[in-house]
Amino acid sequence: MLKSKSLLTIPIALALGLTLAGPTAVADDDFGGPGLTLDATSSKADAAADTLDEVQAILDGDAVGRGGRTTDGRSLTVALRDLKRDMKYLKGEDNKQAQRFLMRPGEGGDPYIPGALPWSTCGPQICVHYTESGANAPDGSDGVQGTIPQYVTDVLNTIEQINTDYIAAGYRTPERDGALGGSNNKVDIYLGDIGPQGLYGFCTSDDPHDPFDESDPGYQDFSFWAYCALDNDYDSSEFPTNTPFENMQVTAAHEFFHAVQYAYDAYEDGWIIESTATWVEDEMFDDVNDNRNYLGTGPLAFPNVPIDYYGSGDPEELSGFHYGTWIWWRYLTEKFPAKTGKLPKLVLDVWKRLDAANGAGPDRYSTQGLADVLKNRGTNISAEIIKFQVGNRRAKSFYDEGNAYTPAPAAAIIGLAANRAAYAEGPINHMASATARFNPKNLSQKAWKLRLTFDLPPKARGAAAVVVVYRKNGKIDQTTVKLDKKGNATKTVPFSSKTVKGVDAVLVNTSTRFTCWASNESPYSCFGNPKDDGLKYKVTGRTVK
Repeated sequence: MLKSKSLLTIPIALALGLTLAGPTAVADDDFGGPGLTLDATSSKADAAADTLDEVQAILDGDAVGRGGRTTDGRSLTVALRDLKRDMKYLKGEDNKQAQRFLMRPGEGGDPYIPGALPWSTCGPQICVHYTESGANAPDGSDGVQGTIPQYVTDVLNTIEQINTDYIAAGYRTPERDGALGGSNNKVDIYLGDIGPQGLYGFCTSDDPHDPFDESDPGYQDFSFWAYCALDNDYDSSEFPTNTPFENMQVTAAHEFFHAVQYAYDAYEDGWIIESTATWVEDEMFDDVNDNRNYLGTGPLAFPNVPIDYYGSGDPEELSGFHYGTWIWWRYLTEKFPAKTGKLPKLVLDVWKRLDAANGAGPDRYSTQGLADVLKNRGTNISAEIIKFQVGNRRAKSFYDEGNAYTPAPAAAIIGLAANRAAYAEGPINHMASATARFNPKNLSQKAWKLRLTFDLPPKARGAAAVVVVYRKNGKIDQTTVKLDKKGNATKTVPFSSKTVKGVDAVLVNTSTRFTCWASNESPYSCFGNPKDDGLKYKVTGRTVK
């Protein structure tokens, strides 16, 4: 039995949606995100071997989702990019294997689409390469070169239209590879039976320049040409959601956007590469809604994980977190909806800030470039992180298509009766949040209030808090807590059971400060080490009259 005015300790757990009804010990890392650490001692050869193993795991079929999402959440597109960077540190058979992984489809030795792709059909900008025999043959193949399977025509027409729409939206056209691929300097698309490997598609490059080598003429030029591969039929037995044509459409939009990204900066942070490519799927083909499948692994489902986290699958439920981060761009482009052509201009403006082509500038990294763009729109990235994290708690009314979204969960749900108090505490990592939900218990008198006491890190290190009162009449009162420099504050709000359903105390770490280029293994912006992670946040709620 709890005594009057006793303090009930409620930890905020990584296992979200936790409801605790009795006293329990506080765990110091209960707010925590994926808990990854940087391995500064890892050698370049070891890192290259890890990337090689990762690519092999993808090709062994250990993959689910667009771009080759593996059980550790990374994409084949990004893994091949990293292998291209690191393969010079591999020796002997490992180097030979890496070279094989970086061969083009149809060259006879590549592991993705084994065998020749002898035929092609081309439009003004795109060439599609295929075969009409064996497992890689598209539906409708008859073995006659003069008749083009309808699926091949559909792919060509779809990507030509996507290319036209991206250019009309202001994006740079993908760089050309000369005569490679036999496409007369057009962008190459390869079709093959990649579904059994768990792949929807991927893009990569065999551009020979090395932007990391000071002796290379292309030193510090991080733009590359690219080619892409798509499945040859998106058979429903391998791709059970959506129709085959719809899967082809959204995959084409996603993968071709990678080719466009490569014309700006192929080595940009993985989270922004995959999250913006997933975002654009729905912008191009709004009725398919395939990207909703990723919301359960992203920041909408896991608000306590940094927005810029490139999911490593540790823990497993965060595998592919970066795909679900498309919802961050949906929030931003709904707030700033101005379009060029079919697409909201905000994402284009960010990629322009990230531009690392030869002679281009200013070559910012992901969150840095986004911060610049938001500043030019009269706001700042910290303010938008707060609004995003708070709004996700009521996603159904917060987004245009929110009725299809599951709102972000509370990290702790705390029921408070008369003259009772409870607190929740733990670290919150950068660009993440945790919500303590306080619900009134048998407080029938209108005079009852909830006094919230905040003990957070200093404001200069990203601490912020918002209190949201949900009333039974449907009204919502939202207040940003005025913290002092040390991160402390008190806020009192109505808490009668007659009028209040519950109160959210949303604690946010808005920091985007990093020690950049800390490790190629870093899952965060600029391969960096966040400066403001692991700081303890604490909120105490007490019922008063």
